[in-house]
Amino acid sequence: MELDTRKLNRKILNVYWLIIFLAIIIKLINYNFSDAPLGEYLIYFVAIPGVIGALIVMGSEIAVRLDNPVKDFIVITAGLLIALNFIYSRPDLIIVKAALFLPILTSGAYFKKRIIIYTTVLTIVSYSTLSVIDPMLRSSIGVIEHFTLLAMLSIAALAVIGITERGLELTEHYRQSIEDQQDLLVKNTLMEKLSKTDSLTGMYNQISFHQYLNELLAHHSQYHFSIQMAIFDLDNFKQVNDTYGHRAGDEVLKQIAELIQEEITSDDFAARYGGEEFIVLFVGKPMERTIELIEGIRSKIQCISFRVLEGSRVTVSIGVNEYDAGMGKEAFFEKADKLLYSAKRNGKNQVKTG
Repeated sequence: MELDTRKLNRKILNVYWLIIFLAIIIKLINYNFSDAPLGEYLIYFVAIPGVIGALIVMGSEIAVRLDNPVKDFIVITAGLLIALNFIYSRPDLIIVKAALFLPILTSGAYFKKRIIIYTTVLTIVSYSTLSVIDPMLRSSIGVIEHFTLLAMLSIAALAVIGITERGLELTEHYRQSIEDQQDLLVKNTLMEKLSKTDSLTGMYNQISFHQYLNELLAHHSQYHFSIQMAIFDLDNFKQVNDTYGHRAGDEVLKQIAELIQEEITSDDFAARYGGEEFIVLFVGKPMERTIELIEGIRSKIQCISFRVLEGSRVTVSIGVNEYDAGMGKEAFFEKADKLLYSAKRNGKNQVKTG
């Protein structure tokens, strides 16, 4: 798992600047406990280490801004150089050697084992080399203490590796859990959609229609908006299936379903009720506007020359009824159904209203 380290490097560099600033402040305060002359102290213990530290961080800043491919290693190496700079400026203070833990602990933030190993090896080698070169540093700590410090650095590195590996495991587990939850959500959404829609036309099915109608009538009892129900039934559709086959009939149903959904408004609700029957609930419109929409649908259906029917056309009969307060769901549906059959008996391809 690759992490975007741009923000991380920025934060680490900010910490480096803060460390250098605090180190200068602490050294200025410590002058009260030093026997060195003020000028010498300021030059060798404050100014030179401070400037070197600032140059180290500035070099890292440039590498990060130029997006150097090894910028992560450069930032970590800068932390080690800052630590060695502190140690070299005050080799007599044992506590300063704790700065060696800084780069190792910082390397763990990258969650990359190779960076931690690189930092640990470089820290041990660099400190050991500096101890050989600088006699004051070499004399400030015994051989046993030296190897103890190196062992502690190694142990710290192993601890950091263990923590980062555990962190990666937890991150992967969290990511997998999120993916599993998303997959479950998609499956549940798909199952819910399949349970509410007609597989052939993609319209809502009969179950969804009754659920929606129940909710709509409950709202109507409070707000009293207009509702009209239109039941569409294709004329002589059995002959279509018998003559051209059910596949052709299914294609006709899909095209008519698409036309109905295109013609109604976003306030309306369309469903395939079963077979060649469709129902539309028109909401918040005067009856005249609803009739205008329905007549437009009927007219467009009769004008379609269906390729799967070798150019033949189909017609539709429609019964339309407006809901009256208190009439109830069953009476609302039955009246629209009776008007549909009245349209069938009176010649088909027409709209009957009540």
